[in-house]
Amino acid sequence: MQNGSDDDADMKARLARLASDLQARRDVETAEERRRSDAGPDKSLGRAMSLGFRVLTEFVSAAVVGALIGWLLDRWLGTTPWLLVLLTGFGVAAGFNNVYRMAAKTPTSRDGDPPPRQ
Repeated sequence: MQNGSDDDADMKARLARLASDLQARRDVETAEERRRSDAGPDKSLGRAMSLGFRVLTEFVSAAVVGALIGWLLDRWLGTTPWLLVLLTGFGVAAGFNNVYRMAAKTPTSRDGDPPPRQ
């Protein structure tokens, strides 16, 4: 019987230590989240503008590359303007697909950790 009560006391001590470690981790994460939110609107505005320019660049570049390839193939094959129109449409679709994939990504913090749950 003595061995069983020692195991129970040891288990309770380990659980208490684990609970205190978890609480300390939560406190650190809460403090870090407060620090990030206190960074101000300037930082979030910069991130939003960066993302907006990236979306614009992805979309426009896909459409322009499709149009350029279509124009070159039309000149080479003599099918003006069908390949230009077709490949411009494919470029626009690829641009939409790129923008959709960027929007569908789950947000992560800078160090790659997922954002904290609310």
